[in-house]
Amino acid sequence: MAECREDFVDNEYTAPVGRLEETVAGIVAEVLGVDRIGRSDSFYDFGGTSLQAIRICARIESKLGIKAMPLWLFDNDVLEDFVGQLAGAGE
Repeated sequence: MAECREDFVDNEYTAPVGRLEETVAGIVAEVLGVDRIGRSDSFYDFGGTSLQAIRICARIESKLGIKAMPLWLFDNDVLEDFVGQLAGAGE
């Protein structure tokens, strides 16, 4: 059974906004094995690893056709910031 987001973070959940953020949140949650990821949640708060970052980026590229680099996730570990980086790369 997947672990709850509340097992990892203390901040209040804020739902992802927009299709891109919702899709990326779903991918991140699936790879990290948690129920959900909010827009202000950090990849690091969920124990994210380099291998998981690679998997997340590969799934983003496969599903959305957007080039995603693991370094972007490390530098922009909060979902909202990471999606902003992806949106800029997709333009």
